[in-house]
Amino acid sequence: MLGDQLQQILSSLSALSFELGLVIGSFLLLIVGMVTSSRVAYKVVYVLVLLVGLFLVDFGIESELIVNQNLAINDLHAFLKALFVFSGIWIVFYPTAGKHRSEFYFLLLSVVVGSTFMLSANNLLVIYLVVELTSFASYLLTNFNFEKKSFEASIKYLLFGGVSSALALYGASILFGYSGTLDLSLMDFGVVENDHFLNLGITLFVGGLLFKISIVPFHIWVPTTYEAAPTGAVAVLSIVPKVAGLVLLNNVLDSLHMMDQPWMVVMVAILGMATIVIGTFGALQQTNVKRMIAYGAIAHSGFLLATLLIPFENGMSAFVWYSVVYALMNITVFYLVALFESKGLTTIEQFAGLSSKESYLGGIVVVAMIALVGLPPTSGFTIKFYLFTIMWEWCQSVGDPWVLSYLIVAVSSVVFSLFFYLKLPYFIFFKEGKNLNYSRSSLSQRIIATIFTLLVLWLFFSPEILNNIANNIKFLDW
Repeated sequence: MLGDQLQQILSSLSALSFELGLVIGSFLLLIVGMVTSSRVAYKVVYVLVLLVGLFLVDFGIESELIVNQNLAINDLHAFLKALFVFSGIWIVFYPTAGKHRSEFYFLLLSVVVGSTFMLSANNLLVIYLVVELTSFASYLLTNFNFEKKSFEASIKYLLFGGVSSALALYGASILFGYSGTLDLSLMDFGVVENDHFLNLGITLFVGGLLFKISIVPFHIWVPTTYEAAPTGAVAVLSIVPKVAGLVLLNNVLDSLHMMDQPWMVVMVAILGMATIVIGTFGALQQTNVKRMIAYGAIAHSGFLLATLLIPFENGMSAFVWYSVVYALMNITVFYLVALFESKGLTTIEQFAGLSSKESYLGGIVVVAMIALVGLPPTSGFTIKFYLFTIMWEWCQSVGDPWVLSYLIVAVSSVVFSLFFYLKLPYFIFFKEGKNLNYSRSSLSQRIIATIFTLLVLWLFFSPEILNNIANNIKFLDW
């Protein structure tokens, strides 16, 4: 029996070549860190590991369960692995990347590996382990500025994460007690008569997953973490674990058939609307640029959560569209944040009058902020317009009042987001300031910022690219 299981696991390793490549590469990175102190060598090895991993991604695979049914793989997972590589590889071009040692890039790879396994996890114990792998790497990355503020943020992140993990673990124990199995695909609660305690277990387990995607009320770690952590790490943490967590949440809800339960639909809708509202109004009060973007990222989590309420092809397509463009926007905006941060600009007031010395980058900031709002001619408009369209179509087809309320809140938040996202361009171009000690950005920095911005604009004028990606992903359901 044990031999058969071992043989089955070994035969499944070919499907895990991406993950194994990153694991081996991450240890190779640590070895390089022990034999050389060259920061350039760390970045080169980090990039090579991600590129090799991208080469090992198996596109066009059939949906199947592997490793004794503990992991599930499909085309969507393969595409998201490529998205994770894309999100992580650009970090080496950030102005602050040169000061980090090999351990920093090792932890970034750990986040990517853990998030990749989150996409496929089909077992309660595996889910807990991979979420913790991602979480502990995130806690350590938060403190990599090695300042008092980053240390405090890391401890807060750890405490909140520990509580959410404890809740999730207790919820998992309830699910195991009712089903007698850790395998999500084998769980059947159809014969349960008194399901109140079961629903409590599901709620606790789902709550632990909501922590990873910063859904209210599990969002309170985000502003402090984004402000104190290295900007390059924040760029990765704002994309990779969030997208993976949403896929995992959808897999759990789908395996347990929870979206067939009206109370779960209501709970998801209420939490999503609350996330958008708190993220939007929280950002209005911020003076620190990274904290403002952090609250905006919370609101974007609410937008992404809305895709779980739209089943079948439309929901999956909206999720893919939003994930791709959200990754592009965050990579762009955090590059700009890192660039200005390296010059001592961290609060909105410090950007006053910057156009007199940095008019070109000021224009790029305008484009980036407009994209986060969701206005044309940026791909931020494309994804929000598409999301709102399918939400409206779903409302018309089934008459769901909760999705309609969700849509109204989401559309209204776009209007309010104008008041905080455009605050930065307003200070750059219309406020007077001295910025006596500001040194202009280099040509290479302006070129990199331009490339990121052109990608954000390109997907507005060529939305068929996103549509082709969604159409080429083979899936059973969303």
